[in-house]
Amino acid sequence: MQAWKGFDESTDKYLAAGFKIILNINWGQVQQPNGTRSPVPYPTDTIEYKKILNQMLDKYQPELVVIENEETVKKYHNGPIEDYINELAAAINVAHGRGLKITNGGITNRELVLLVYNDYLEKGMKKEANDFAGRCLKTSLLKGQNEEAKNILDKAKKLIDVYKKLPLDYVNIHIYEPIKNEEGGTDESVTQITPNAIQEMISYVERATGKKVISNESGERTSSPQVVTQMLNEFAKAKLDYLVWFSGDGEGGSRALQNPDGSLRENGEAFRSFTKAYTK
Repeated sequence: MQAWKGFDESTDKYLAAGFKIILNINWGQVQQPNGTRSPVPYPTDTIEYKKILNQMLDKYQPELVVIENEETVKKYHNGPIEDYINELAAAINVAHGRGLKITNGGITNRELVLLVYNDYLEKGMKKEANDFAGRCLKTSLLKGQNEEAKNILDKAKKLIDVYKKLPLDYVNIHIYEPIKNEEGGTDESVTQITPNAIQEMISYVERATGKKVISNESGERTSSPQVVTQMLNEFAKAKLDYLVWFSGDGEGGSRALQNPDGSLRENGEAFRSFTKAYTK
């Protein structure tokens, strides 16, 4: 947004090609000389923020507006989460004033697993909590209920409470398999999704917020075609209105559906087969 010049070349190309756009709008991106990105503070001047957002939505009327990317992730953002909440509230006002749908930036695996685990514990369902932890939680997040996990959970719970109250059209989540990824990165040994986990996470968010879930970024950290099909089946069963697949190599260990020359890999063929059958 801070570099807004009245148009966006990529968006113009997609619209000209007939695509519907889910527009992810970010306040800023600080690029370092070595190509890395620095965290960007959430905007605090909501008057200036709404002014620029109004200009952008005068130019483009997307299918769905997404505010920031993964709002709790430190490598993208810094500042108190209350600043993000204020930003989101301002954005909702602008988007709804134009009759546009809007959602948050995306609650990730890390927050989702802690939220579901904590929900089981708060309900006194210790057996279910332990079972879920065994399937989904990294050992590091459970060791002595470490301070990092507590901080992540506190921030995520605050957002869930706010998303219940704000007039969001959807709550946006980002899910990658394998969910319990102890070593991080790509794990090519994985050929099956985590049993029941996707449904548990979606059900929790919908129950806790009273809103439908969508995902503008989900994918796999393996090259397994079986994982692609199984994940898509789970999302289809949950009846998500929108699902965007992240198809790139390297970001957090993710694996693309296509080769550098654009030809489909086995997992890409699985994606194409599923979507062709699903849209008939």
